[in-house]
Amino acid sequence: MKTDQSIAIMKALADQSRLAIVNSLLESSQYVEEIARRHALAPSTVSFHLKKLEQAGLVSSRKEQYYVVIEANDAIFDTTLREIVSAPTIGKELQDGRMEEFRRKVLESFFRHGRLEKLPAQHKKRLIVLEQFTARFEPERRYSEQEVTGLIIPLFDDYCTIRRLLVDESLIRREGATYWRKKKAGDQAGQQALPSQNGKGSENVTNRAEIKRDYKQNSPEMGVYQIRNKANGRIYVGSSKNLDGTRNSRLFQLRMGKIVFNRELQKDLNQYGADSFEFSVLAVLDKPEPGDTIEQSLDALELHWLEKLQPFGERGYNSEKGYQRSVERLQNQSGVDLA
Repeated sequence: MKTDQSIAIMKALADQSRLAIVNSLLESSQYVEEIARRHALAPSTVSFHLKKLEQAGLVSSRKEQYYVVIEANDAIFDTTLREIVSAPTIGKELQDGRMEEFRRKVLESFFRHGRLEKLPAQHKKRLIVLEQFTARFEPERRYSEQEVTGLIIPLFDDYCTIRRLLVDESLIRREGATYWRKKKAGDQAGQQALPSQNGKGSENVTNRAEIKRDYKQNSPEMGVYQIRNKANGRIYVGSSKNLDGTRNSRLFQLRMGKIVFNRELQKDLNQYGADSFEFSVLAVLDKPEPGDTIEQSLDALELHWLEKLQPFGERGYNSEKGYQRSVERLQNQSGVDLA
């Protein structure tokens, strides 16, 4: 079915009187005068409606002696709604071409030399950018958190934000510390390349072994940070295995006006605005020695600063009960003295 015919059908049926006429014609063929009496319409009005219906191919007319008989076109009414609204192939190709051009412009605007400069604020553009990260995941393969970090870092430093967005947008799945991408119809082998810039687009694709090696050689700084409300002095203390990545993530959340990790901080963000908050590093964890448990060392360092700053109640956004539970858990695990 052609596009103009589909449009004519939809327009013809977008009228209450014409719908009523069609419904009665589906029961039986009728004369024009009979239709007029049945629907309490003037013959001229009926003629007007029938002309619209006939132009759309919904009804046809034939003469019987001195009368014109109107009947429904059964072939049209046997057509499904899906067939009516389906656009011809050339229309779909045109739409796909426009979307591909839009996608290309978005990638050229936000990527430079194969790396993401910043995340788009507009949701539809952000999804296009996130698809570049999704394409790095082999369908159905399970990845550890460290492997996911290794896939993200070559394109963008703030892997925490990207990883969270990929899960939030259901582009990848997560179960515990395992991540994977569901296989979809139309998935093809290989990664979709970013637009070539300065003729070096293909040179930016790094194989998995190089990613892992670079990540080990350039491990991020770990430590404890604080977010301080300059308006009232309240602080939030946290720890991170990647201070630079967490800084970018937290500042991005503040700018977006959406804090996902602390309700009290969100309330003050709504009241004072992002400009009232600052991020600073309190301490950097020493490079771990072989056999060291990073998680316990980082937890102990964070608890030390929680004890020192007491960011609870009016002084801060941390939970004092949560702090006490963490102290008990860490002491039970390793006997660490936090005094």
